[in-house]
Amino acid sequence: MENIFASKMKGKSDLELQEIIENRFDYQEEAYSAALYEIETRRKAKAQMPAEPEEAIQNKQEHIEEVEEDDDEHKSFSGVMEALVPSKKYFITPIIIYLNILIYIVMVLAGVHPMEPSVDDLITWGGNLRELTLLGEQWRLLSNVFLHGGVFHLLFNMYALLFIGKEIETQIGSSRSLFAYLATGILASIASIGINYNIVSVGASGAIFGMYGLLIALLALKAIDLPKATRKNFVTSVSFFVGYNLLFGFKEEGIDNAAHIGGLISGVIMGGIYYLGMNNARATKAIYVASSLVIFMVIMILPKLVPNNLGNYSLLMEEFASAETEALSISELEPNASADKYLKTIQEDGIPNWLKCQSILNQVDSIENLPLELQEQNKLFKRYCDYRIESFRLMEKSIIEQTNKYDFNIEEYTEKIDLIIKKLEGESIADSALVINILPKSDKKPLYILDGVPVSSKPDIKPEKVESMEVLKDDAAIQLYGSRGKNGVILINTKQ
Repeated sequence: MENIFASKMKGKSDLELQEIIENRFDYQEEAYSAALYEIETRRKAKAQMPAEPEEAIQNKQEHIEEVEEDDDEHKSFSGVMEALVPSKKYFITPIIIYLNILIYIVMVLAGVHPMEPSVDDLITWGGNLRELTLLGEQWRLLSNVFLHGGVFHLLFNMYALLFIGKEIETQIGSSRSLFAYLATGILASIASIGINYNIVSVGASGAIFGMYGLLIALLALKAIDLPKATRKNFVTSVSFFVGYNLLFGFKEEGIDNAAHIGGLISGVIMGGIYYLGMNNARATKAIYVASSLVIFMVIMILPKLVPNNLGNYSLLMEEFASAETEALSISELEPNASADKYLKTIQEDGIPNWLKCQSILNQVDSIENLPLELQEQNKLFKRYCDYRIESFRLMEKSIIEQTNKYDFNIEEYTEKIDLIIKKLEGESIADSALVINILPKSDKKPLYILDGVPVSSKPDIKPEKVESMEVLKDDAAIQLYGSRGKNGVILINTKQ
């Protein structure tokens, strides 16, 4: 049996010859015949050789296995090292990996914990949180793709990207790989805030799942050039990786499966789109433009599509804090400021802004599906605001009436306000301790003596016309005015 493939088949291993025979329809008939002939020739040659002792055969087999194992380890390490080195047709994947590592190093040098970054740190560096992303910070949809929650999170994601990155980039090109990575990463982030209510999402896993989805689609459509056996093994490995990680994500808390699934689905769709324009440069450009426009439009209308209860709550509480600051401007007055200055501040800055705070808190009540903790907190804020309004109104009356009779009630409100603030700060204080106990108003009226003459009611006199005023209480009032002075006597002398 001689043909042009006979000499080539002699240099191949038994495993390679067996693969050709098993996949005969992927090769020319002459190549298949040459492989079959070579396998049969080797079988006959082995049958004619004298039998080796069983111990020698076993030692030989163990030696072959050790050599093959060492060779596989060398190839595996060598393959990883090669995949980290950029080349002319392969540079996007290494750049993405190095960029993720660089950002992680910068975060750690800036003081972020290398193993367990705090939630606040992740938000500061660009974590994806619905409350913030939907309030004009859509850049978080991309920035979070390059952040990681610790060194192990980073290493796992970078290994997963390395496993398929080179195969994808060398098959479909660097520009398509970059666009797919960024697009599926953003779409995974959109899926995350669409499903997750109050989770800070970080990590490249959404984009990596997008690349796995892309690879699955391209393999299923036979859009990339791989031998049949290799393609089958690749599909098995990728499917196992995706399935295992999704199942693990459903079982464990803290894993953003919404981003994983969103990335995977968008990657499969992207693979189908790429397949349609694989060998057409104009079609590829059209895909870039159309996909970019669709993603941009989704980002723009996202705040209208996804409810943002916590974001709306935060906005209202920012308004509340601003109005509260204005209302408390009376505390900035000098101790020796005039009564008129205090009165003006209360009437123009104090009471109006407390009423505004009250209105804002009523709007908070109208927010649907607000966490119970925030609902209870809002009740405290409403009581706090009510007490502020009442205390400011009493201060206003004290100045207008030039009296100290409201001091006790003002102190009572102040004490309860301080308790509410402490409870809002986390101290354990019973609700019963926050109830105000205002003394009921007395129907007993003092006796007014105006310029030595008793009058039946409080005289209406402008403050500037009062020359002197004296108050008599208890026995002193009764001794001078008898039973008429039992509720006290107020002596008022006016300027003549």
